[in-house]
Amino acid sequence: MQIKVNHDSGFNLISLEGDFLTEGEQNKLRDQVRMLLDQGKVNLIIDLTSVKHINSCGLGALVCAFTSLRRSGGDLRLVGVNSTVADLLKITQLSLVFKISPTIDKAISEFRNG
Repeated sequence: MQIKVNHDSGFNLISLEGDFLTEGEQNKLRDQVRMLLDQGKVNLIIDLTSVKHINSCGLGALVCAFTSLRRSGGDLRLVGVNSTVADLLKITQLSLVFKISPTIDKAISEFRNG
């Protein structure tokens, strides 16, 4: 899995690409979120458009990111959730926890409007 961080929109966007299946990938995302928090960046959009498969390691990393951001007074939005990932979020009831936006622009708008 590859992780790309973009701040061009004025928001912190992490784009994930590839399968999100291993503990190493989980740690990469946790480290990236930790670095953003250390910089005082507490609101985050994670783009899953290019993630084909995700398992418990990937879900654990997303939950960890959400928890860390919320403890710091921030929030997390997921975008680009394909049907496979959406089904897994629904089965695990994490769809009730995560705010899922259809596009990056919509997620940015939701952050701005509270």
